[in-house]
Amino acid sequence: MRTANTTTVTKGRSTPDELPGREDRARGHRGRAQQRQGRVNDRAGQDGNYAGAITPAEDSSSALVLRRQVALTADDATRLSIGRALVAAAAANVAWALDTDLLDAPLARLPEQLDGCRDTEQLMGIEGNFRRTAWETLDTFLPPWLRLQGRTRRPPANAGNAFISYLNSITYARVLTALRCTPLHPALGFMHADTDRRRNTLALDLAEPFKPLFAERLLRRAAAQKTLTPADFKSDVNHASLSKSGRKKVAELIRTELATTVHHRALKRKVSYEELLHLEALKIVRLCLEGTPYKPFRPWW
Repeated sequence: MRTANTTTVTKGRSTPDELPGREDRARGHRGRAQQRQGRVNDRAGQDGNYAGAITPAEDSSSALVLRRQVALTADDATRLSIGRALVAAAAANVAWALDTDLLDAPLARLPEQLDGCRDTEQLMGIEGNFRRTAWETLDTFLPPWLRLQGRTRRPPANAGNAFISYLNSITYARVLTALRCTPLHPALGFMHADTDRRRNTLALDLAEPFKPLFAERLLRRAAAQKTLTPADFKSDVNHASLSKSGRKKVAELIRTELATTVHHRALKRKVSYEELLHLEALKIVRLCLEGTPYKPFRPWW
C-alpha cells in the first residue's frame, strides 16, 4: 500500500513494515555515474534484515565497466588485496566510532594477521574475530538491557542486536541504491563473493566501512543520550525486534545522520554522509575504468 512518501508491505498476519521513500538522486556528483530520477523504496523486515527494494528501471549501464568489473572480481589477487583493505578500514572505523583505546592492541595486531591471509574466507574470519572484540568493548558502554552479549542474527536475540541488525540493513540498502546510480553490477563483489551468494555482494563489501558509522556509533550515542527505552523493542524467547515506536525513532536517527555534512578535502566542499556512500561507489567505477587503486572509506574528521 502506498501512502504519500511511504510504502507499506504486509506479509500474512504480521505487522506491516514501513520505510520512508526517497528521491534517488546522485546529488552534486561529477563523474561517470548518470543521475537517475525516480523513487526507490528499500525494504527491511522487523528483524532488521534487508528484504528488498522497489526501484526504477536501469538507466546507467556500461558494457566496458561491467566487463572490467567481471575481470577484477574474478582475479584472486585483486579480491584479496581489496578484501584486506576493506577489513582494515572497517576495523579502524569501529575503533573510531567507539572512541576508545581499548581496541588499540587488537587494531595494532591486525595488519600482520591480514598479511597472513591467503583467501577471502580467512579474511572474513579475521574480521569476525576483531568485530567480536569490538562488540564486547561496546557492551561496556551500554546499559544491561541494551548489551549485545555476543552478536546474533536472523533473528537478533536481544535489543542491542536488533538495533545493530536494523541499522546494518539500512546501510546495506543505501549502499545498494548508490551502486544502482553507477554502471556497476551490485552482485559482483570482492570479499563476500564466496560467502553470501544470495545477496548483492558488492553492496555487502562497500557497506563494511560504513556500518560502524551508522550502527555501533549510533547505538553508543543513543545509549548515552537515553534516546531508546525497553518499550522501543519487542522481545520473545531468543528473538527481539524494534517496535513501531522504536522504528520511528531509529528512522529519525538515521535520517538525521545521513544528512550530516563534513568538508571533503578532495572535493573542497561539504558532502553529506549519504553522498559519501555514492562517492564510495564511484571509487569502484574509477578502479574499473582507470585502474585507480581502491581505498575504502575512513573518517578524516
